[in-house]
Amino acid sequence: MSPAAADQPDPAGRDINLTWWYTFLSVAGVAVFLLAISALITVSMMHRFDAPVWLLVTTLGLFVCTAVANVYLSWLIRDSYGAGWPQPRIMAAALVPPLACWLLTAFAPGAVLYGAIPLWVTLSTLLPLIPRAHRWPVTLAGLASIVLHGALNPQMQPVSEGGFVFGIILLILMTPSSFLFTGWLWNLIIRLDDARTVNSQLAVARERLRFASDLHDIQGHHLQVIALKAELAQRLMPSDTAEHRKVALEAIGEIRELAEQAQAETRELVRDLRVVSLAEELDNAKGVLEAADITTEVSVSPEVQTSASGQNNRLFGFAVREATTNILRHANATQVHIHLHCDDDELRLRIRNDGVTPAAAPTQGTGLDGLRQRFQAVGGSIATSQEAATFELDATLPCPDQEVQS
Repeated sequence: MSPAAADQPDPAGRDINLTWWYTFLSVAGVAVFLLAISALITVSMMHRFDAPVWLLVTTLGLFVCTAVANVYLSWLIRDSYGAGWPQPRIMAAALVPPLACWLLTAFAPGAVLYGAIPLWVTLSTLLPLIPRAHRWPVTLAGLASIVLHGALNPQMQPVSEGGFVFGIILLILMTPSSFLFTGWLWNLIIRLDDARTVNSQLAVARERLRFASDLHDIQGHHLQVIALKAELAQRLMPSDTAEHRKVALEAIGEIRELAEQAQAETRELVRDLRVVSLAEELDNAKGVLEAADITTEVSVSPEVQTSASGQNNRLFGFAVREATTNILRHANATQVHIHLHCDDDELRLRIRNDGVTPAAAPTQGTGLDGLRQRFQAVGGSIATSQEAATFELDATLPCPDQEVQS
């Protein structure tokens, strides 16, 4: 892949970030909106009962401080869902303004019930943060504060006559449940993203194990034979018998040849030039992608043989490997379709995946350019196309009888 493509942001990470901003703005926005409406109604009704100016200004200031504290508590949901109570200084800064508002308006005519809304909204914002076992006690404490505020306030009649009781009840029922659900949904998305990351890491680990297995297959046999030949030469060299010395020299020559062969095969493996069957590459791609929670469908036409080696199988194996790498690195894919068939006089490999953004489409990567050059050198071609969020790689090679049946 080109450096420009590699530097593109991860689509999944971008979606997670957008989801977080939606979550934060939902909780903080609703809290601020409810506090603003409650402040307007509280100050208006207190003014109706000729409350002093200092009381109106102080009450309004406490509503504003409560709104700021709720915005900060909403931000903590990002990394602290269900993690426990915030630090004592944060709790003090969050609870002092609504508690002061509750006490200040408990006996103020016209502020009945609405003066308890700042404390109720703050406790509702705390619910996604605190442990699950503490949520019901906090909710009951908030309900008790509203009931007590209404019982202590000397002017309950204007609220009941104005038809505000139904609105307050609806507010009480909707606020904690909506905040909890929004926080739970954000936590669920984070857990799914963590699982996706783990699956990707497992896919990388599997690929490393596959490489280690290939390296062991190449080196293990050669090293074992080299050790046996060296032991044989070591035993025969001290002998005065010409025949024994001749066998020892032949063993030494074989050791040198085996070492050169092992070196060459290791170099081919490192450079991805070692010939492996296309069937192995298809099975490996399916396993790696499904380990990353990507539904993968592989279909091969009956007339195409993938078990034997050959130039076509080797090139198609490179194409499958490159496409799989690109999907894991640059696409937020959920489905991949791999189809290999013989079309007229051509072998055609099509790999289609979804979850691709225009910025992340790997159309100019050096990996694809190198693959295109290899295919063109034998009369084949590599083409890529993108439609909406679907990306397709189309690889074709000549289809001589010996390649199809090899």
